[in-house]
Amino acid sequence: AKGCLAVAGGFLAGYVLGALAAYGFDKLIAKRESPHGLHKVVRYTCALIVAIIVALLMFHGGSGGNGGDGTGGAAPGDQTGGTGTEPTTANPTGTPATKPEPTPAKIQIVDAVIVKIFAGSDVEAGTEKFFRVGDESLDGQAVMVDLGGVKERVRDRVKSAKGRIVVVYDFAPSASDRTSGFSILNGAREQLGAPLLSPKQYQDLLAQQP
Repeated sequence: AKGCLAVAGGFLAGYVLGALAAYGFDKLIAKRESPHGLHKVVRYTCALIVAIIVALLMFHGGSGGNGGDGTGGAAPGDQTGGTGTEPTTANPTGTPATKPEPTPAKIQIVDAVIVKIFAGSDVEAGTEKFFRVGDESLDGQAVMVDLGGVKERVRDRVKSAKGRIVVVYDFAPSASDRTSGFSILNGAREQLGAPLLSPKQYQDLLAQQP
């Protein structure tokens, strides 16, 4: 309330100051009376300028300390329990933690495409065949594919299924969420044509099935 009264007082003072300035200009400089409309513009302009200056002083000049309101409330940086920092998701190894994957809304799952991720010596040198889809094999040997192979197999499964398909990734002992295979698959989740889930997310979703 005090701030509003101060602004109103500043407006009135500016109005009077503008009137005096216009009158002085006519008497001392122009030696004649200026148009009434010009006087009006000068009075209101001065009134607005003074009111704005007062408002800035009243509402911004006292914003220091603990919010400037005298209540002793927490400063903006104290909203996270007094540390002034946002919680991070970095893991103890110092590498950025994988962004948590949102669990899809309830869907009626018909089938899941299991994609196992490999790394290191399990991957043919010079290729990006980091993945094995399901238990696919040829002549007793596991069939390894690159990201394009994963997309192709998922698309085929989506076309033949009579309901919703999800893609569930898993890791071979040689791989983890810090290896290239996971980065490539995770980066292509929107291109797969089906939700990409971790095993835990898949189990949680199954538990919600009607």
